[in-house]
Amino acid sequence: MIDKVRLEAYLAKVTQRFSVREAHAILAKFMCRCLLLVQHILPEVGRNALNVAKVFWLEGGGQAEALLAARVECWKYLDEKNGSTNIQDLEDKAMRALICVLYAEPEDDEFSVETVRWFFDLFNQIGNYSDETIHYMDI
Repeated sequence: MIDKVRLEAYLAKVTQRFSVREAHAILAKFMCRCLLLVQHILPEVGRNALNVAKVFWLEGGGQAEALLAARVECWKYLDEKNGSTNIQDLEDKAMRALICVLYAEPEDDEFSVETVRWFFDLFNQIGNYSDETIHYMDI
């Protein structure tokens, strides 16, 4: 599990050093790297969406519209199995965490920080990846 104190310190460091838009990109890259650790849990639609996010955030390619389209597909998938309102299993948790990296821009000044907190509430329930993810907090 990611320690909440360590996570809050990381969030403070990122948000104090960078603009809202830059912080959003840094935090999205961080979450994307974490999701790569659990991609085996994702259904095909989730793996496809993660690939879109990986290209956009980690490789600097793709378009914001592709993130939006991937987000819509993920919500459709979750709606069909009631996972959008009732998070039932590891797959639902991974899909909901994945949706966090499918926003090209922050919706407001608090969006990115709140999204990371929600992401880690879900991610920590999937498994203990703290040894791997701690290295992703370097900026």
